[in-house]
Amino acid sequence: MIHFTGLLAIFSVLTLATWAQAEPIQIVALGDSNTAGLFVGKRNAFPALIENSLRQSGYDVKVVNRGISGDTTAGMLSRAKSAVPRGTLLAIVQGGYNDKRRDISPAERDANVEAILKLLRSRGVKVVLCGLDGASWNRIAIANGAVLVPGSACYDINNRGFDRLHMNRAGHRVVAQRLLPVIQNLLQ
Repeated sequence: MIHFTGLLAIFSVLTLATWAQAEPIQIVALGDSNTAGLFVGKRNAFPALIENSLRQSGYDVKVVNRGISGDTTAGMLSRAKSAVPRGTLLAIVQGGYNDKRRDISPAERDANVEAILKLLRSRGVKVVLCGLDGASWNRIAIANGAVLVPGSACYDINNRGFDRLHMNRAGHRVVAQRLLPVIQNLLQ
């Protein structure tokens, strides 16, 4: 006959073994050069800063930066399946600026964003969609269960680098601070 303390010891060992094998929560940041951290490096870009803040708050997370400089929403859509693998809990989607610069129509850009959100939703991924100023993505976000944050939350106009397009380190810190409570809410 096993005593209660023996059962408790076995349960504790099993719980610790299961906990030790658990994978960190995976978050993916899918986007363009500002996501990638152009001119500041990936470790100073907002995805890495969000990971650091979450870890300091006790979350076991891995934030994977899948930003590519110069990428458009069509490029993000074409790589979304591989960039956001199964098992990802949450994705931050930030893009559309290069579409605007390359005169890609707003209709095509919006269709790409909607297709990205549909794909992620079909995989059970929660999404934070960084709005593009001037784009009407509220309907797309609502229809696909994404949390829309204003473009001004994902880009800090007051802390731009020498090229006046990309954020400097301070800008990435500001964006990380703005997105952190949204992400923490989704992790609850």
